[in-house]
Amino acid sequence: MPSWDNRIYHGDCLRVINVLQDELRGQIRVIYIDPPFFTGTDYTVKHKGIGSRSEAPRLKETETYSDKWEGGLTEYLEFMKKRLSVMKPLLREDGSLWVHIDWHVSHYIKTMLDELFGYANFVNEIVWRRTNSPKAQSRGFGSQHDVILLYAKDAAQFETKPVYRPHDERSLKPYSYDDEKGRFRLIEIEAQGIQRTEGRKQFEWRGRTAPYLYSRETLDRWWDEGLIYTSKNDRYSKKQYLVDIPGVPVSDLWLDIAPIQGASKEYTGFLTQKPEALVKRVIESASNQGDIIADFFAGSGTTAVAAALTSRRWIVSDASEVAVKITRERLKQLVHRPDGASCVNDIGYKMINNL
Repeated sequence: MPSWDNRIYHGDCLRVINVLQDELRGQIRVIYIDPPFFTGTDYTVKHKGIGSRSEAPRLKETETYSDKWEGGLTEYLEFMKKRLSVMKPLLREDGSLWVHIDWHVSHYIKTMLDELFGYANFVNEIVWRRTNSPKAQSRGFGSQHDVILLYAKDAAQFETKPVYRPHDERSLKPYSYDDEKGRFRLIEIEAQGIQRTEGRKQFEWRGRTAPYLYSRETLDRWWDEGLIYTSKNDRYSKKQYLVDIPGVPVSDLWLDIAPIQGASKEYTGFLTQKPEALVKRVIESASNQGDIIADFFAGSGTTAVAAALTSRRWIVSDASEVAVKITRERLKQLVHRPDGASCVNDIGYKMINNL
């Protein structure tokens, strides 16, 4: 790996990205951003003082950034388009952009990204449950989720690694069979339901003619490996052993990552802070160790922390001095964490101010 300095930039991301264009064009593997959501809110960091038996701790708030826009939606969309348009050239050909947003403007940003990246390079709209307790509303239903819009620079060259969550009681229930190799479930090898059409080709295999989903060669190989189960009525299925399945495949519905709450060990007081597990999933699914990860709306610094913990190189920036300070403090504390011991040598960085 060539010489590299991780970096924190203090400044507007448009200026930061323009500074990086010559040096890092076509080199960044993943850009994850958590930009303003057009909420009309002034955001703060909350600091709780020390209380006593006779007095509750006082709360102090420091402003981080404003998500209010004098020019309304038009101003916001112009702000986002200028910045999203200059991110694409930084990506590798197999790179990807992940834009974390919510219901306020997700549909506008989706259309904008279709234009900038090309509709064919849209990969996923991921839904993350950001709160376990939506607020009751007199009109409509309480909002409980954010979305992450995933775009590839070139969909033909982009791929994600499989992600699994641990088995639970529901996912283990189908593994109700067992033999000398362990517990297994049965997988259909014949077309069923909508897979089965009138004209679908059938062939005979080991005494049964059926619309098989797999070639005769594949079925023979599975038979030789002892993976074919024969039922009492001589129907065939494939055995899928529990020991061979690392977990439940994760879809585009991310319900298994808990939101940050006041009691969370990660909590910094930054109101829009995202969980490390969320950003680590993004990074690990779409990059390899040593790849460059970038976040141009760094906020509480979760991307820098997640990149360091997963042995990636990183660049983050934020226009808020408070955000930069929190990011630096989290990186300092990382070396004292058990899961940070392996990356102690990787969290050094350069601080570049006032771009």
